[in-house]
Amino acid sequence: MAAAGWLRRAAAASMPRLPSGLPLIPPPPPAPLTEAQSLVVPGLGAAAGPAMELMAVPKKKVSKYKKGLRNGPKALKPVPVIVRCRCCGRVKLPHFYCCSGERGNPSESSS
Repeated sequence: MAAAGWLRRAAAASMPRLPSGLPLIPPPPPAPLTEAQSLVVPGLGAAAGPAMELMAVPKKKVSKYKKGLRNGPKALKPVPVIVRCRCCGRVKLPHFYCCSGERGNPSESSS
């Protein structure tokens, strides 16, 4: 930081001052560039000058821990291996045929 102090003192010493010790007011900024004078970036061509779109860039890398906290609720949930039939109440595997929705005992044939 010593270089910054030295640079600041050198800039202050080279600044022109009025006889009263106050610095001069800087001149107004230059006029804006016209369409013909617009800035052209060599690799991007003339069309990408002032209308160039910027992308969002993260400031820091997201750690594995933070990423896991964020994506934890998105994980696949364990599927129940054994379920009960809604009609007869017998234990069966999910998506397997049990009693085709008949109420009562499926072993009885009601024809």
